[in-house]
Amino acid sequence: MPKIKKCPDFVSIVIPAYNEEKRILLSLKVLTAFCESHFRNYEIICVDDGSIDRTWDLILQVRNDPFLKILRLPKNRGKGYAVKHGMLHAGGRFRFFTDADLPYSPDAFIIALKTFNTKGCDLVTGTRKRTGSSYGLKSGVVRRVAGWIFSAIATRLVKMDVSDSQCGFKGFTDYTAQKIFSELQIPGYAFDVEIFALAHAWNMKTCKIPVTLVKNDGSGIRLARDSFYMFFDLLKIARRNFRT
Repeated sequence: MPKIKKCPDFVSIVIPAYNEEKRILLSLKVLTAFCESHFRNYEIICVDDGSIDRTWDLILQVRNDPFLKILRLPKNRGKGYAVKHGMLHAGGRFRFFTDADLPYSPDAFIIALKTFNTKGCDLVTGTRKRTGSSYGLKSGVVRRVAGWIFSAIATRLVKMDVSDSQCGFKGFTDYTAQKIFSELQIPGYAFDVEIFALAHAWNMKTCKIPVTLVKNDGSGIRLARDSFYMFFDLLKIARRNFRT
């Protein structure tokens, strides 16, 4: 990536982590190095979602990093709840969340910030289907197909302005993050759909940017079990009377 002038805005990046002992320290190290090179003011908020492995113990090893904020939930509440917890403890002018394995090229943060500043977006979401996006690496076919099916059903049941709702890269202005996550009710993986449903109901401007998948180390989603809960949550979102 070409050298650029450091962004002066305060940037928050939330990383939800559940049983991530095999990769969390490396992910935090890589993300910190990127932020140090590109942002003047930033914070990385790592939320341990009640892990039952060594994730929390490992995070504690880097707790003295002044740019790292660590939070712990006493029990596993779900990715949506962990992201909400982190977002409501964030202080950045722009607030992002992404997955613990950092699956997307970090240049997405730079593209998103430029998009915020040039297009007046309330939120920015990554999409893996637009021209310019790339999977970079092959991901599991079954998981990809399941994701596409879920997104297709979601767009039919819920009013929202995106088709790739489950892409794990999203950013918000501070006002938007506070408003949306204060109202978010779904604690599980379908929380992404609720984000877009709320944004649509409040006439918030959503901008889409291409993202590149640079690694595929595996997902915490267990298709057989989690798919059932995701579709059940989707029905709850579809029945909810969103305020306008």
